[in-house]
Amino acid sequence: MEKEIKEMLGLILNKLDGLESRQDEIYLVVKAIEHNNSVHGAELDNLKFKVSHMDGTINTVGNVITSRKAI
Repeated sequence: MEKEIKEMLGLILNKLDGLESRQDEIYLVVKAIEHNNSVHGAELDNLKFKVSHMDGTINTVGNVITSRKAI
């Protein structure tokens, strides 16, 4: 009887170890996804800035052309 209980406890502890390692893996995957999301957001912000800068430059060139036509 005592041997069976020890075997069952051993099985339970092995399963808990497996669950802990899976939980650690899942945590690492989630952290990697969060990091990727942060990087992606920063890249999008940078792209928006570049597009806004180009838009301003194009508008300025257009205004110069328009003002020269008026002269």
